[in-house]
Amino acid sequence: MGIGDGVVVGHAKILDNGSDGDRWNLTILSEGYQDAELAQFHLHALELVSALNATTPFAGLLSAINVHRVDIASTDSGADDPTTCGGTGATADTFLDASFCSGGVRRDLLVVDSNLAVSTAFAQVINTHAIIVLVNSPVYGGSGTSGTGVGVAVCSLHPDAFDIALHELGHSAFGLADEYDCVAGAQTLYSGPEPVEPNITIEGSLAANKWRHLVDPSTAMPTMSNEDCDCSGLPSPVAAGTVGAFEGAAYCHCGLYRGEFGCKMRNLKQPFCAVCDDTINAVLFPFFP
Repeated sequence: MGIGDGVVVGHAKILDNGSDGDRWNLTILSEGYQDAELAQFHLHALELVSALNATTPFAGLLSAINVHRVDIASTDSGADDPTTCGGTGATADTFLDASFCSGGVRRDLLVVDSNLAVSTAFAQVINTHAIIVLVNSPVYGGSGTSGTGVGVAVCSLHPDAFDIALHELGHSAFGLADEYDCVAGAQTLYSGPEPVEPNITIEGSLAANKWRHLVDPSTAMPTMSNEDCDCSGLPSPVAAGTVGAFEGAAYCHCGLYRGEFGCKMRNLKQPFCAVCDDTINAVLFPFFP
């Protein structure tokens, strides 16, 4: 499975806010759509643009963004769904080799050949800054990779698909960390160095905290501590939207802080927190007309 299992049949700019050389370019690739299904992909890509326009901070930044759609017709529909993680065992011959259960641990870890995704995007849109791959499967799943090159976010067509896409775009395009602390495989105490990701930190005090410019002087720092270093599930001690230092992030119960109690990098149905908003704004602002 891979490049021999499909063909690029064209591309289109579906959000045009100016020259590609002046804007931040998001390129959406189809994966696991047969040729006869590409009209559905066109609708899904437009729905993703609508989701961007309905999500803070993108709603206020959309004039800085061009969105491109790359039509890839795969031999088969869908994605591999290995039984290793409780999947159906289905296999699909697709251009980007999409598969759930990456690493054999979690079914919802949906990945593609990211190198091929990047080269395909650049062949069609040379100014690509970020990539989202829409995988033609209703099964819940996604992933996001950043690294030194252009990041690749992947999501399925589950009802939460566009929330997943925006969360994964947080990883792949803006270098944001997961803010989970109580999920399968989570550690207890984090004891490493200061993370490079902008939305998590080891510094709970105001003076050393890297998002201190967003914290109201009246807010206690740290704002919420996990003294027992467990999954207690305590409610927030402050109003929603309060920026502070909330212990528990990046798959650790304690030793790391996040900027708000809730955030899209922690819970899909939440908005991005102010710290993540600030990061996204910093990336996109130079592309404003």
